[in-house]
Amino acid sequence: MAVIAEEDLCQIKYGLHHRQIQFCQRNLHLMPYVSIGTSLALEECQLQFQNRHWNCKLFENNQLIGNILDSETKESAYIHALTSAGIAYAITKACSSGQLRSCGCDMTTIDQDRNNSMRWMGCSDNTFYGTEMARKFVNLRENRKKTATSLLNRYNNQVGIRTILSANERRCKCHGVSGSCEFKSCWQSLQPFTQIAKQLKEFYDNSIEVQFQRSSLDSKIRFTPKNVPFHREQQVFYGKKLIFIISSPNYCESNLSLGSFGTKGRVCNRNSRAIDSCDLLCCNRGYQSKIITIQRQCNCRFQWCCHVQCQNCVTTQEISYCL
Repeated sequence: MAVIAEEDLCQIKYGLHHRQIQFCQRNLHLMPYVSIGTSLALEECQLQFQNRHWNCKLFENNQLIGNILDSETKESAYIHALTSAGIAYAITKACSSGQLRSCGCDMTTIDQDRNNSMRWMGCSDNTFYGTEMARKFVNLRENRKKTATSLLNRYNNQVGIRTILSANERRCKCHGVSGSCEFKSCWQSLQPFTQIAKQLKEFYDNSIEVQFQRSSLDSKIRFTPKNVPFHREQQVFYGKKLIFIISSPNYCESNLSLGSFGTKGRVCNRNSRAIDSCDLLCCNRGYQSKIITIQRQCNCRFQWCCHVQCQNCVTTQEISYCL
């Protein structure tokens, strides 16, 4: 994972808003972890969507394609939520590992339970600090004029933040004679980020199309679910579902202005009936298969002293590509 030097992070070429650049200059100690969190989010996004028409490929020649961050689609919603979560995750882990001087372990956990068999000890992940810093940074990009796009992005940012706050798990270590676990020392630790990304992907799959309306009383913009059955859930889903305004474009065809690379040339599985099948991934355009030869080291053995001796194994593999 590439990490940019602190002094080089506060530049507009990295897509930062001028208010984010000011935040960066005031908080240089945080910015390496903002960068790590953003990279972590992009890697997980591409992993989660590797077999979809949209595979979270966002850059062409190191330039962000189209205007996907403000496209108001559910893909934009997922990117905002995942990036917010990734930044919060990286800062939180930096706190608990002692890499940041401005924060430490979460000391707010209850000292012990009622039967005194468990005690909170060790270093619990400080999700409150991590999420607060992430929230400040990502929301600085949004327009102060409270436009529909800005409110949408803020909402989806907050979904990512709330997911981190609810992702703490209790982990314990047993103490006692012969592992009897008479006493447990416990701490709170975040789930692996892959699990958090999977949960947000479930939010993506169940995202809700909304419409924005300006109140005649106070001129504030509010969102309401566009489909009537969801109206009753409006208060219930707050912070638990991603929302979007505009339907996704056709990701089968290349259209960089809309953030789509198309699926031409993508590797597919001709023996699958799932979403990675050649019929689905190639959008019924057809595919081409070819046999490739792969050379790799195998049957490796340690030789005294002191090197490893391997054989060269040659295998063939059939790979299919979308036309």
